[in-house]
This record gives sequence, C-alpha cells and structure tokens, in this order.
Amino acid sequence: MESSGNRWWTGLILVIALVSLVAGMHALIGVYPNPRRVSVATVSITPSPGVTQEAAAPTLTPSPTASPTATAAPTETPTSTPTSTPSPTPPPPTPTPTATYTPTPLPTPLPKGVPTPITFLPGTPTPTPVVVTRRNSTTETLTLAAPTPVPMLEQPQNVINILLLGSDQDSVASVGRTDTIVIASIHPEIPSVSLLSIPRDFYAWMPGRGFGKINTAFSRGGPALMEATIRHNFGIHVDYYARVGFGSFIQIVDALGGIEVAVECPLHDTFPDPTSPLGETDVDLEPGMHHLDGKHALWYARSRWSTSDFDRHRRQQQVLRGLYGQVMNLGIIPKIPSLWSALRQSVSTDLDLPGLIRLGAIGTRLDTINVKSRFVGTTAVAPWTGPNGLYVLIPDYEKLTSLVAEALAPPPRAQAELAAWRVEIVNGAHRQDWGQVAAERLRWEGFEVVRIRPAERGQPRTQIVDLTTGSDPAATRALYQLTRLYKRESGDVISSPTEQRDVDFQVVLGLDYYPCSAVRSP
Repeated sequence: MESSGNRWWTGLILVIALVSLVAGMHALIGVYPNPRRVSVATVSITPSPGVTQEAAAPTLTPSPTASPTATAAPTETPTSTPTSTPSPTPPPPTPTPTATYTPTPLPTPLPKGVPTPITFLPGTPTPTPVVVTRRNSTTETLTLAAPTPVPMLEQPQNVINILLLGSDQDSVASVGRTDTIVIASIHPEIPSVSLLSIPRDFYAWMPGRGFGKINTAFSRGGPALMEATIRHNFGIHVDYYARVGFGSFIQIVDALGGIEVAVECPLHDTFPDPTSPLGETDVDLEPGMHHLDGKHALWYARSRWSTSDFDRHRRQQQVLRGLYGQVMNLGIIPKIPSLWSALRQSVSTDLDLPGLIRLGAIGTRLDTINVKSRFVGTTAVAPWTGPNGLYVLIPDYEKLTSLVAEALAPPPRAQAELAAWRVEIVNGAHRQDWGQVAAERLRWEGFEVVRIRPAERGQPRTQIVDLTTGSDPAATRALYQLTRLYKRESGDVISSPTEQRDVDFQVVLGLDYYPCSAVRSP
C-alpha cells in the first residue's frame, strides 16, 4: 500500500502538473512585447524519431460551511531568512531577519450552491452601465448593465474545483494580471479531470467592482474577488485556488527531462532569448511529435504571433497533458528536491497537506483517457470594443451556461463506468509520426488507442472502418464523432461487423490526412 508520505508527494506532483505547468507557462504572456517575426538565429526543433504580494481581498460574508472540502486553508507564509549582523563586542552576532512577503489571510469560501453576495465595498461607487460597440457593415451598440448571477452549476459534493491562475509576473509576491485562467474540475470517484480555459479578455461582472476584463479581477481584489467573479459569471464554486509566476516553469520541465508534444498545426514565432547572441530566436515547428525542453515548451505554449488566443488555450492544454504523462511515467521521487525548490518559490495556494494527499490518491488512479479539455470560445463569446478601445469578449450567458455544464461533466462513458471506444490507427499518411499525432487527438476526444501500425500500402483518402455490431446508439454517436473529426463522407466509412474483436474502429490515415485539419475550432 502506498504510504501517506508518498501520496503527499504524488499530490504535490499533480499540483505541479495542474498549476505550475499549466499556469506558469502561459503567465509569460504580457511580460514581453508582442512577439514579432524577424530574421534572427533560427532553431528548428527536431521531431522525435518515430513514435512514441497578493492584493487585499474584499471581505465576502461567508455562509455556514457545507462540507469539509469547501473550507480553504490559509496560504503558507514563507519563512524569513536570517542574516548575521557583526557586532564589535564579544557576544555572538544578532540574527536579523530579511524582509519577507506575507500573503493576505484568505477568507473562508462559500459552500457550494450559495449565491454570490452582490455587495459593494465601502467607498466604492455603484458602477454605471457600460457601452460597447462593434463594426460590421454597420456600427452596433450594446449597453451592459449588471447581470444577475448565473445559476450555480449542479455538481456532486465530492467534486473538487481548483482555480488555476497564471500571473504575468515572475513572482507571486508581485500583483499583476492573470492571463491564464483554468478551472480544473476533479471527480474523485471515477476519477476524471475536466479542464475549462477562460479567455483573459472575457468581459466579466466583478461583484463590488463593476465590469472589467476577467484577467484584472485578481489585481483588483485578490483571490476572493476572483472566485466571486467566477461564481457570478460562470456559476462555478471554487474549492481551492493556486496562482503562479512563470519563473519555475523551465526548470521544472527540464528536471523532468523534457516532454513529448504532438504538434498538430505549424507554428512559427520569434521569442526573446538571453542565451542567443542576437537576444532572440526563431522557432519553427511543423506537425509531428516533438521533444521539447523547458524553454521551447514555454515558447510553444505562449506563442500568439501567428495564431489566436483560443488556439493558445489548446496548446496550453497540450503541454499540460504532456507534462502529466511525463510525471506519471517517470520514477519521480528522486526528482522531488529540484521540483519542490522551484515550486515553493513560485506558487501561492490555499491547498493544504490533506488536500495534497487527497489529490495524490486521485492522481495515482487517473487514466489520461478521462482527462477532458474544453475552452470558452466563439460559440459562447463574441468580440466587441469596450471603453477606451479595449478588445473584450462579451458572453452569451445562455450558451455559456450550457458550455460550462458540458465542459465540467466527466467524460460520458467514464460517468457510466463504460470502457472507452477502442481504436486502431493504420498509418498511411506522409509521415510516420503522424500516427502518434492522430492518436493523441483521439485520446483528447475520449477514445482509447489500442495500437498504431503502418499501412501495407498508401491510399489517397482517410477511411474509417466500423467493426461494431448491432444497433448501439452509443456506437453510432462514436462513429459520427470520428467522421466529423476527420471530415469524412459516407463513402469513406466502411461497415465490417466483427463479433470477436479487440478494437471497435479502425482509422486508416490516407495521403490526404493533415493533423491540423482535425483540430476543432473553439
């Protein structure tokens, strides 16, 4: 049986994967100017061979605590480092503690199901309606008034919702924007993890403060305001939060030996690089499997020159999955000292020791098939121009509520305790490692990839072979999901019912297969 000490370390590693690694990498956005494409030292990443000071928080009036998981522990206060001041007299030197940052004590969060109090801080004027505009063939104007709180999302009491925040500052002792905002909803009994990325330009109502980009909520009111904003606009109860700076990301990834990332779409960008004689480096990544060290993983996750903010969310979660896989695959205990040294300097969280142990126990049972990734994208938000010319995303709350409910639910088959649909990939595409890229995408979609093998001969079009028998509606839905993913027509689907089988579907990649085409728009 695994000891509680080992579970604590496993919990810590899960926090590293969910917090330091997801949030830390994206936190670099805003630190440097918008990357630009210039002619400088170029680094072409070689594909892997083949396979395989927190602001004072507004005081919210807490209701009686509903369950133990709803009470957050105070954040850890860093221990002061003493220095010796020499004295001309014989007595020993007098230790003088250096100045240290003491985080503001956290309030007790509200239990699940309790509406967010809509009160204003003393001296805070009542916000007036805000007018936003957008131009198409005509100029549209929209007047925003304080929205009513979104109904609370119904979740089992044992579900753990962790708010992951990535600061645009190197250290959590500095207050800044939180350009990464991810909700990780953990269902312990399955177990499963559902990730929901929230865009930094989401124009949110902040209780007691008024409208503003959601990435400014933390700097305006600390974790309490951030959690209240999430509750009001998304109906999500937050059990714990964790906020990181970006300083430790590279060291952690390198301590893990790097990570494997399935690059689906070409990425070309230029990044500041102190190690380059020119001070910056070009990075060019083509579709395929790439082994990335800490620096290149950071660059891959934060790039925005040739892509959108929504696409960046996809790459963030790709790197997260790669990191989690690496953590689970390695004998990680010997690496703990280097990881812990980086983590304790860069993470502010109200997770306590029991919480870490609980996460550790969950993490050891988690199958990556039961990790679901979703994004608040163009189906639920629309771009407008806010006050002072700000680019903002205005939500359609009806659509947003539906998106949140689906996003934070466990994968359907995991919820029903059914095995995932099994897929074999037959790779007849242009590149050998594209089979691995296709496999990673299928795992994102909830399929189990049993094996990957090369095709005996190439064929022009990608085909899907359905080996299921009977008229199972779930199998029909799975087939529809595959045809939609690969944009197949009816002639590209072959029915071959087989009773004795170890896979349910074959995906035969043809010469027309291109990994980026299977990436869903947000």
